[in-house]
Amino acid sequence: MGHSSSKPNSSKEPSAPGAPPSAIRNNVLNVISDRSPLVCTFYYECQVFTQQIQLPLLYDHPRPGTQGTALMDLELDLRKKLQLPEGSSVFAVVPADELYSPPYPLVMINIVAARLFDQFEESHVPILHFALVVRHMGLLRQPLPMGNAYESPFFAVNAATLAESTSCIARSLARRRFVQNLQNFGFARLEVTSEQAKIPQLAFERVRKWLVEQMELSKEKRWVDYVDVSKAGETDNSSDSYYSSHPNVSRGRRVGFSSDRNREYMQLRLPIAASGTPWPPVYFQDSNENKEFATDLLTLLELLDDISRDCMKAVCEVLNIDERWLFEELLDDRTRPTDSFTGSRDPSYQYGASVLRVYNYRNKGRSPAEVDPNDFSCGVHADLGLVTVSPVATVPGLQMWNLERMNWVEVEENASTLHFSVFAGETLGLLTHGVISAPLHRVPPICVESESGRQMSMPYFLRAKPGACLNPKAPKAEQITCRDFMEDVVFKKRLWRRENSNNPAPPDY
Repeated sequence: MGHSSSKPNSSKEPSAPGAPPSAIRNNVLNVISDRSPLVCTFYYECQVFTQQIQLPLLYDHPRPGTQGTALMDLELDLRKKLQLPEGSSVFAVVPADELYSPPYPLVMINIVAARLFDQFEESHVPILHFALVVRHMGLLRQPLPMGNAYESPFFAVNAATLAESTSCIARSLARRRFVQNLQNFGFARLEVTSEQAKIPQLAFERVRKWLVEQMELSKEKRWVDYVDVSKAGETDNSSDSYYSSHPNVSRGRRVGFSSDRNREYMQLRLPIAASGTPWPPVYFQDSNENKEFATDLLTLLELLDDISRDCMKAVCEVLNIDERWLFEELLDDRTRPTDSFTGSRDPSYQYGASVLRVYNYRNKGRSPAEVDPNDFSCGVHADLGLVTVSPVATVPGLQMWNLERMNWVEVEENASTLHFSVFAGETLGLLTHGVISAPLHRVPPICVESESGRQMSMPYFLRAKPGACLNPKAPKAEQITCRDFMEDVVFKKRLWRRENSNNPAPPDY
């Protein structure tokens, strides 16, 4: 089908499938076992407690002759030493210098430690500093509000009301409940119109077919294009040493066909008018059928982008964030390229920062008994951007970690095609100083009877422009761009973002 676009020499195809999850899990335990204790400093309000922890952290007491620390013992120590309120306990931790970051359970300190032992000699492993996330244990016994209970995250907020252009009581209530659900449960559910719901459902069918066709092609004939296709010397500031090490756009940003060990998927981004990026892309201009397909994909992109922006308007109103600044400085211009574009094209920024991924998850087996329950279709992680908007998947599977109940919640439980799930990314966590934090989520192994019934999902990630400053009111020395936040903080520090030495391709943020 069509033509494949040229790509920068500095970028590479995705790596071959990685190691199975059991091997990765065993490697973590091997790295941290029989090591000197890890030194951690814990903070709660004005209390500070430093302790040596013998790893690994275990749900049960270590077997005789083995090392480790029971999580319950560590938790009891922290309760006592830091004088936690009666009836309360430690539900999670966050890095003490990044309080806006996603909270994660104590057991995940094992993974943090494994990374440190991998990077440093044992005598040079740094002290870890964690702030405690403390909650009353009574919350563990409270079931998640379900059904049509007004306080339930499953009680959908009307998307049209959320998007009302004029202020009214209904819009204010919808926006407040939407933001409260993000804060209290990690996600919110929106209800769209039947006409809007048809757009992603039709796209699932057509993209599934397209992915099958792409798999039958050689790599050279698959659709792959990059946000930045400029070559050395093509940009005005290419001689600038800072630009050479900090390009405006990560070379990992791409559109087209991609795959990994768990799925094949299509990546789409909105074309940038000022760059003169044509739509349909050249790859889809070889037939009227392909042109129509690309046009429908643009309709899907714009629907999800509109809803994402409506969500951000709600956040701005409720949390008193400057909406004009966010839309004009952080987000890409919504203007679309025209057929009559005659200006010079900007090859360094062909497509916008936000990205839609239409995933086709590989079948893990015909029955759950055939698969490793830890062989996730998508592992535990938090998203990067502002908000993620995800129409209901063809097979429900998305799970969100609920901090207060310390369990995994089925986000799409009893959802229909009218329902879209929304949750925050790390960029929004930074903007709101953790008032809304990016939740941990995953997709467990999905088993279906036939290949034609494989699970498909299509999350749309609304993201800030890479060069946009995320904290312009901070002192100059403390200001940080989205690009630097991603490269210097998120991709270097988050345990679920570990760099793959077998895949040196730049991060796609």
